[in-house]
Amino acid sequence: MTERVPYERRRNAALPWGYWCRTSGEEWPPLYDEAGNEWRSVREYFWTARLGMASASEHDREHALEVLLSILVAIDRRVIGIEEKVIDLFEDSWQLARQLVGHWLEGLGFTDDSLSGDLTPEGRAVLVMLASTRSRQAARIPIGLPVFKATRGPDLAHDPVMHDQVMAQCEAFAAKLELRFVRDDLAGRPAIKLIGPPEGNNVPLARTLWSMDFPRRYERDRVYRWLVDRIDRWETWAERARRHGAQALTDHLLRLRFAQEADDAQ
Repeated sequence: MTERVPYERRRNAALPWGYWCRTSGEEWPPLYDEAGNEWRSVREYFWTARLGMASASEHDREHALEVLLSILVAIDRRVIGIEEKVIDLFEDSWQLARQLVGHWLEGLGFTDDSLSGDLTPEGRAVLVMLASTRSRQAARIPIGLPVFKATRGPDLAHDPVMHDQVMAQCEAFAAKLELRFVRDDLAGRPAIKLIGPPEGNNVPLARTLWSMDFPRRYERDRVYRWLVDRIDRWETWAERARRHGAQALTDHLLRLRFAQEADDAQ
């Protein structure tokens, strides 16, 4: 009967999922749920008690939870269309996206309409919990990132004040990330670069993994705003550039951009 009561009536939806767990005050075990069960972490509690998953290695569990986090963030951002989600998150598998993951999330009560709807209060609480409990090595994901609709808002080329304000806000989100897209210049032309973490023993230097230049500044900045809307994907895209080269990332981003056009036209 309890499970039929909406999450927001049973829990404080403004807090991360699992906030009701309590510590023992001792070194081990660190967490107790309301039934007195012992857990090593809130992620383990969520994996086992809420998702009903079988025991798995910590590596496999963390990988699966990172995938789930990426999906929840993409749904929450709303500017990410269905076709783009399928290409970027599910490697073009519509069957996996819609029939398995989409209906699974809706069945769990995390979304209100598969992949095309919004997050429910519990889905949002899960997103905040997963983003807040990532490992120290994981790139930080900003919660509540404002949506900069690059193709629908005012043309920043004609409003210098708004342009500077929006660009400063965008860059503030990315400034502290090890893997980040930055606005720059290449041979006197406006450009965007994907910068990797510093490498080298004596004098560590940041490495440029990918770059693209543009004829005009406002064109470069529109693309940068599009990238910022997808800041949670930067780490994955940087890995694509590392493994397969800059051209592979260019091809992937081009597909995503055209997928967005198709979603907008529907």
